[in-house]
Amino acid sequence: MNKSGKKPMDEPNQYDTMPERDGNLLSGELQFRRLLEKIPAAAYTCDTEGLITYFNEQAASLWGRAPQILHPEDRFCGSFTLFSREGAPIRHDQCWMAEALKCNQAFNGREIIIERPTGERLTVLAYANPIQDDAGEITGAVNVLVDISERKRAEDALRHSDRAKDEFLATLAHELRNPLAPLRNAAYLLRMHKPESPECQW
Repeated sequence: MNKSGKKPMDEPNQYDTMPERDGNLLSGELQFRRLLEKIPAAAYTCDTEGLITYFNEQAASLWGRAPQILHPEDRFCGSFTLFSREGAPIRHDQCWMAEALKCNQAFNGREIIIERPTGERLTVLAYANPIQDDAGEITGAVNVLVDISERKRAEDALRHSDRAKDEFLATLAHELRNPLAPLRNAAYLLRMHKPESPECQW
């Protein structure tokens, strides 16, 4: 903080802890990080080895933890555990960020489930894109994670409601097609048990 009370543009924020390369970070990279800080979604970057070089506050909130910068134990994603949309466990080196780095290809709008250290699971859409230099060589990747957990819960509730409605209508339609069937069945049972009783004659 300078004497005017304003934060200098090159002063790192809470998660801007990547060591400087060649003395200073490029101004373009600083501007890119400032942009990621302002977007209303989780975002982070990795180098070509998958080591996390930056993450914004929203990412730490989504993961439920703050991963270690440039640490081999936190590669490709800062989440505690990952699962596919079907619920199968996924290794971190199989996530969309890892695929973007490995294939030098964008993977946008890909669904994945994140588990926090507390055990809570969130469904997110991953937008993993490689970062290339002027020569087209990959220098890392950025991943933006959009939390769609509320939407998924609403969709699941709607599917459950539709399924219950369909079952009710199918039962109702069957009963309307055969309105006298229960009475006939009851009369048949009565005749079997008391064939001589006048009251049981149809």
